[in-house]
Amino acid sequence: MSGDNHESQSYFRAIEESFIRLRGSPLLLSPEDWRQADEWCRRGVPLELVLATLEQVFGRRVERGAAGKIQSLRYCAPAVETAWQEIEALTAGGRRRDAPAVDVAARLTALAASLPPERAELARAVRGLVGPTSDVERQLAALDEEMMAAALGELTGDERRVLERRTAAALAALSGRIEAGELAEARDRLQRQALRRARGLPVLSLFSPEATDGE
Repeated sequence: MSGDNHESQSYFRAIEESFIRLRGSPLLLSPEDWRQADEWCRRGVPLELVLATLEQVFGRRVERGAAGKIQSLRYCAPAVETAWQEIEALTAGGRRRDAPAVDVAARLTALAASLPPERAELARAVRGLVGPTSDVERQLAALDEEMMAAALGELTGDERRVLERRTAAALAALSGRIEAGELAEARDRLQRQALRRARGLPVLSLFSPEATDGE
């Protein structure tokens, strides 16, 4: 993805995790979905706007009693575009609309509290982060990478084999949707999803559901 790597990775990861949570079942977002999120990130569409719009889109489907599950982030793209255009129109018309302030300390506290007891040291590190939102988000992305690497290294042989089987099954279900050159990245993302579920690990981001649910 373009731009600052940590920032863009955190942006996409938060969108993917929110989409999966709202959908209610695992799904690997497609390369087209990745490019859509990358475009929003490059254009400066606020992450909170994207996440709030996803909530609205899924909520409206529930209200309508729509059948089936949303299969792609692109289904939500028109609603995100409309919401962003409304904000841009207000700004262009002289009616300045500030992005909602992020209570960094409160979100870090909530995020730390969502970590399993055995991650007490990590929880302390999360609570101790300070600085502007963008700096904290970059630090959280680095801590998330360390957390996932540690969790993977802690698996027993049997647990690793179970994780590999689950990842392979999920990857097989996506046969035909992923190009050969993207298989390694897809396998890594599916493995991370399965590992998070198995270990109860949140996405370390100021915009993850665990950080914002109390607001």
